[in-house]
Amino acid sequence: MFKEIVGREEISQEVKAGTTIGEVLNMLAKEYGKDFRETIDKKTGQVDVNTLVMLNGRNVRDTNAKLKDNDLVIITAPVGGG
Repeated sequence: MFKEIVGREEISQEVKAGTTIGEVLNMLAKEYGKDFRETIDKKTGQVDVNTLVMLNGRNVRDTNAKLKDNDLVIITAPVGGG
């Protein structure tokens, strides 16, 4: 889903230490449009359940989580199967 939005498989963006996950998602929404705006649940203010945000390999829902130097954030859609 996000690959189609940005037109490539991966993007790399440097941000300052102390930037929050919410700020990153808002930056992406400004650059790539409304689909990224939907990554934050308007009712809870947290990462929407239909979006998987990984911070250094750990699932993060808290949009106030702050980034440190050399953190890696991955944003994708959760995958299910059976």
